[in-house]
Amino acid sequence: MATETTAEESRERDLRVLGLTLGPIYHELSNQVAWLHARWNQYRQLYAHSPDRIETLNAVAGHLFGMLQQVMLEDVLLDLGCLTDPPAIGKKSNLTLQRLPEAITDATLAAEVRGLIDAALVACDAARDWRNRRIAHSDLALAISTSADRLPDISRGDVEAALAAVRAVLHRVESHYFDSETAYEHFIASGGEADSLVYCLKAGLRAEEKRLERLRDGTWTQEDLVRDGT
Repeated sequence: MATETTAEESRERDLRVLGLTLGPIYHELSNQVAWLHARWNQYRQLYAHSPDRIETLNAVAGHLFGMLQQVMLEDVLLDLGCLTDPPAIGKKSNLTLQRLPEAITDATLAAEVRGLIDAALVACDAARDWRNRRIAHSDLALAISTSADRLPDISRGDVEAALAAVRAVLHRVESHYFDSETAYEHFIASGGEADSLVYCLKAGLRAEEKRLERLRDGTWTQEDLVRDGT
């Protein structure tokens, strides 16, 4: 029977196979990309599932879920920007995809990975622009509407393409050393999923509808009169 690999066992494996230079870099990047996909999958469950689901969110707390949508999207864009940063900015060293080639001793593999990173940089260009001028910093010209250089529109398809380009970089390293690929796009954190939240919201809406019916037809109970927000 197969047993689940713990986080520490996974790290030890990566360091053992990839070495003490590439191993820690690859391991931490892989973890970051996995959790990035987990957050994006939660976003998709809430906002890219169906029109009916959007109607449910709007019926319960449209303004709140609208703000949450923006926060969740910008969180993903922020990470995409960080993952594709230069390996160093000034005196600060960064954990980014661009640090991988210099840690790979196989020159052919390093060149292949560099090519995939270049593709990822292009795919994440809009995300970095959002990170640099809106999310992590507040560009003055953009903020006071004096710049003709507006932020680019970013669709879900754009984010999917950026994530695919990021995955391709790690997949190339993993396939070379482990002859396998991690299914990052299917990563879901255990417990408390967005699907479960929507199920409870719909149940609450149905219960509220029945409560209002009882109030209208005079069959209400004392419990129907209590709405304390807890």
